[in-house]
Amino acid sequence: MADESRRYERIDIQLPCRLYIPGEGSALRFEAFTSTHNLGLGGIFVASTFLLRPGLELFVELKLPGKPLTVRARVSHAEPLDRQLPSGMGLEFLGVDARGRETLLRFFTPTRYHEFHAAMAAELPHLEKALPLGDVSLILNLWEEWKLTGAATPPPEPRRPAKRR
Repeated sequence: MADESRRYERIDIQLPCRLYIPGEGSALRFEAFTSTHNLGLGGIFVASTFLLRPGLELFVELKLPGKPLTVRARVSHAEPLDRQLPSGMGLEFLGVDARGRETLLRFFTPTRYHEFHAAMAAELPHLEKALPLGDVSLILNLWEEWKLTGAATPPPEPRRPAKRR
C-alpha cells in the first residue's frame, strides 16, 4: 500500500493476531482474536467488526512463523462497517524493542531494502553471501532510525577497558 504520509511501507497480509489489555494480576480487561489486513514496521491494520476508540493502548500478539511477537500499540484510527474501506482499526506500534524490530524485519523486508541489496550485489558481488538481505535490512533500518532521531554526530565510540599499569 503506497501512502506518502506513512513512515513505513505496508504489505497486504493476513496474519492471525490477538489484541488484549492486561487487568489485575493475570486477568485481562479485554481480549479479542482477529487478523491483520496489512503490516508495516510501524503498525498494522486489523480487520474487525468491533471498533476500539482512537488513542486506546493495548497489546498485539502477531502469530509470525516460528514464534509470536507481542508489541505494545495504540489505536490510531477506526473504519466503521458503513464505509467503502475494510472495517477495522489502524494500530500504531509503540516502543518496539531491537528484538521486535529484528523479528519484523526478518519477516517483512521493505521493497527499497530489496532494491538496495540487489544494487549492492551487482556493484559488489563478493559481498552478497557475506551480507544477506536480512542483515542488510537490519543495518538499513538502524541507519534510518538513527537519522530520524536527529543525531548530528555519529554514535559514541565503544568504551575500551582502561590500560593496566
